[in-house]
Amino acid sequence: MKKVLVTLPNSIAGTLILKGFKQGFKSNSCFVLEKDLRELTVQDIERFKPDIIFGYDYGFLFGDDKELTDYIISNSHKYTLVHYFADEPKGKYACVNKPELYEEFKNINTISYVWDRNFITDIEGAKYLPLAVNYKAYRAQEGPKYEISFVGRPLTDRRQKILAALVKRFGRKLNIFSYEKHFLQSLDDMRDKHFLNEEELDIYKSAYRGFLKTEQELADVYFNSKVNINITLQGKSGLNYRVFEVLASRGFLLTDDMEDIHRNFIVSKELEVYKDIDDLLDKTAFYLKNYEIAQKIAIIGFADVTKSHSYTARAKQILDDLKFVV
Repeated sequence: MKKVLVTLPNSIAGTLILKGFKQGFKSNSCFVLEKDLRELTVQDIERFKPDIIFGYDYGFLFGDDKELTDYIISNSHKYTLVHYFADEPKGKYACVNKPELYEEFKNINTISYVWDRNFITDIEGAKYLPLAVNYKAYRAQEGPKYEISFVGRPLTDRRQKILAALVKRFGRKLNIFSYEKHFLQSLDDMRDKHFLNEEELDIYKSAYRGFLKTEQELADVYFNSKVNINITLQGKSGLNYRVFEVLASRGFLLTDDMEDIHRNFIVSKELEVYKDIDDLLDKTAFYLKNYEIAQKIAIIGFADVTKSHSYTARAKQILDDLKFVV
């Protein structure tokens, strides 16, 4: 039985993903210890004696405990270091605004997986492994009904232009769920960039619905929204976590057209995609008017996620790979 130490990062999305992998490894008969990276100690590792240390992005390099980092690197012959990247390896989110982490990481003997196949060449020897979802954590219940929902940071020009277009076309049908500070920043951005006039800004301000803290809260919103909008910020061809979350919640998803969407899902049968803002607005209007079609798509999408995109399957792929290197 393999012993896997899962190190949780200081990241909400990263923690959700690694908790999913934790369940995946357990489902593959591994003995798993989960530790927050900020609480992990050398003594924890020495007592547990892991076969695998599994981290997110640059893993232990995030931490401020140099003793721990030095210990993990100097003793890496005792276990296999495995890292899963759900952010761009050279980007600010993976590097937590410390670009030097990229250079440090290249000198460490580790197995790396990336969620977007276009980043395989960024880290030597990296493998492609799409994200997944623990669908059992997204058991949605009936609740308040929403016409159009967006969950995530309403930041960057791209997202703000799309959200502004949704306000102009659909007015108060838009609902936004994010950290309050991010929403307030977006409100200032919308005004400063002249994306919305004062009347439209009032409508945009009324779209804020708060921050969703748990998988249950996320699932309830996705399930009870007629149209869930996804606006990918990172990656060139990959699927972000939102895709899997919405489908696992039996929600209807309208997401930007990414290359790997077509490799993993049947468009217009399991989810829907948009190519540009005009296409987004037209398809949003269509599915609001034809909600029964959206519901059928959501049901088929849910069935595919539970069958083909579980963390059990992803963890098994990692364990199969490690048979050749452990």
